[in-house]
Amino acid sequence: MLTLRAPKSVACTALLVAAALAGCVGTQLSPDAPAGVRLQGVWKLNRTASEDPQKIIDGLRAEALKRLRRMANTLPPSSMNEPGGQRRRGPPSSQDNGPTEQQQAQDELSQGPGIDPLRNSPTMHVLTDILRRSDYITIRQSAEEIVFDYGATVRSYTPGGRSVVSSENGVADQTSGWKSKEYVINIRPQVGPQWVEEYGLSPDGKQLIVKSHIGPFELSKVNLTRIYDATGAVVPNATPSND
Repeated sequence: MLTLRAPKSVACTALLVAAALAGCVGTQLSPDAPAGVRLQGVWKLNRTASEDPQKIIDGLRAEALKRLRRMANTLPPSSMNEPGGQRRRGPPSSQDNGPTEQQQAQDELSQGPGIDPLRNSPTMHVLTDILRRSDYITIRQSAEEIVFDYGATVRSYTPGGRSVVSSENGVADQTSGWKSKEYVINIRPQVGPQWVEEYGLSPDGKQLIVKSHIGPFELSKVNLTRIYDATGAVVPNATPSND
């Protein structure tokens, strides 16, 4: 199956930006919470106040489809060996290195209008992980640890710490800590989009504001803001994940 990839120049730029941001975040994140900042509590997603993720998904899908069509339309003539421009079918010859990305793009598009151009998108996979979370989040905060409990998954961090975690295509470098009045989690995989999350409070302290930034990688950068209201609901306990 085809995985959308960024052009070489874009990929190089993205890597340089990611490296710079990772270095910047790694040196600026503090292990100490600002005085008076307490994220601890139980919070419920306010969908009305939050950004509509479907609009973001629609934009990504349109961009991915445009990229597939562009790749399919730039198929080099050397890969076509049948009258009428039809690509050879059947097993590859001994000199055939396998289908090119352009050929894979044609195969994807040939499956008809029902094809989802985002099914192999690393950017969409990260966004999907975020959207799968429970509407409730419980935060437990201490000087040594901060825990984000979504009921089905639990993610715990050491403020100011760095670790290696698993990712979709291998492993990722993870740093987290306090930056101004926000708790920041920065995940930079060896292969895939960088993912930064920022957790902070509204000026009146009654809402939790979670900002997620994904990429840019094979698609444009995604920015998603979700708003949570303070609530007294109890979120079921769950076994901690590897995050």
